[in-house]
Amino acid sequence: MPDLGIDVLFKGTNMLRLLQGLWVAMKISIVSILISMPLGILVGALMTVKNRVVKAFFRVYLEFIRIMPQLVLLFIVYFGSTRALGWNLSGEVASVIVFVLWGTAEMGDLVRGALISIPKHQYESGAALGMTAVRRWDLVRYRHICTSSFPRLCGD
Repeated sequence: MPDLGIDVLFKGTNMLRLLQGLWVAMKISIVSILISMPLGILVGALMTVKNRVVKAFFRVYLEFIRIMPQLVLLFIVYFGSTRALGWNLSGEVASVIVFVLWGTAEMGDLVRGALISIPKHQYESGAALGMTAVRRWDLVRYRHICTSSFPRLCGD
């Protein structure tokens, strides 16, 4: 049986260091998800407004985040913030910033797609039933966002 080199994991403190790295990655992921989910819902809702300037701004933001690889964004935030702004960010903070920007863009696009797919008659039916705009948002839009966006979000 060939030696696969797995025994190196159990020498010294290698396994402990790997588990510490796993914990750091989990913290970055959880914080990024918790921040980017509500921001993504807000950005997705703003992407559907009729103001051309707002739509254009968020479209450019979405395309910029999609075009740039995340590793390049990590380098830009980590090294660029130090050079241009004089900030001394830690690697964890820089990665949370990048993953929040990326997660917000992806979630915003999913929410925008979900909001656009709602048939117009559902809004009109809510208004005909005498619902306020907040109540229509809760019962028509928000529920539709949850049922149609979140399964696609899990697939990304």
